[in-house]
Amino acid sequence: MQEFSRRFLEALGVLAVVAGAVALFAPDLLQGRWWLVGIAALLAIGWASFTLRQKSSEQWFPSESVTIRLVEGDLFEQSASAMVGMTTTFDTESGIIENKSVQGSLLRAIYDGSQTRLDAALTAALSEVGPVDTITKPGKHDIYPLGTVAVLPGQGAIRYYCVAYTEMDVHNRAKGTIRGILDSLDAVWDAADRHGNGEPICVPLLGQGQSRIPELTAETAVRLIAFSFLLRTRRGRFSKELRIVVHPNEIGKVDQAEFQAFLRSLVAG
Repeated sequence: MQEFSRRFLEALGVLAVVAGAVALFAPDLLQGRWWLVGIAALLAIGWASFTLRQKSSEQWFPSESVTIRLVEGDLFEQSASAMVGMTTTFDTESGIIENKSVQGSLLRAIYDGSQTRLDAALTAALSEVGPVDTITKPGKHDIYPLGTVAVLPGQGAIRYYCVAYTEMDVHNRAKGTIRGILDSLDAVWDAADRHGNGEPICVPLLGQGQSRIPELTAETAVRLIAFSFLLRTRRGRFSKELRIVVHPNEIGKVDQAEFQAFLRSLVAG
């Protein structure tokens, strides 16, 4: 309902701009015609309903036997394994980690808000990976290699691939690079190959929050994720489906028609 309201108001706003332009050049044309308000409302409702029914971007790749989809929704309501971006210190403390971030959602949705449980799961998953350095700052001090993946168990065959794709400084500011994201995606694909069973894997929109990668726009991010997945699949199929899950608040940043055209261009001839 929230998404319908947003699209309804957007359509109503466009119609208001058109009406304003008409009133500017022909002020008498709309005078007394209050029934036009009803028509505008019906048009806005129709547009909102139509756009909500539009199919998300999706492409089947016959040579690789995989599907790539762009999904609007919540990462943790997909009933599938998912990638979760973290820093090289694997900090979890509220105030250091943004509550509205994907990691914050993981804490709430999967660990019922218990930082203690999440820390215990991360410690167990990282037990065979040694830190490469330490840092003096509030929060955690051990630094793990960029691209380190802590695989956390979920319900049934679901796994959460918590990957260190950004670095934390002494002020607890996370910073990432496109190269770091590419390397981290490769690490997640490898982890999914080892721990998964070929089921779908979900990836959120990367580099848009605290990771501070200004050159990585939402449009670039979805293409980067899809291309990385497809390249790794061509070396060895590890998942039958990639879902790039974009929160409803951010879906407007992605031109789905352009992304669909991009996916079609990747189909092997």
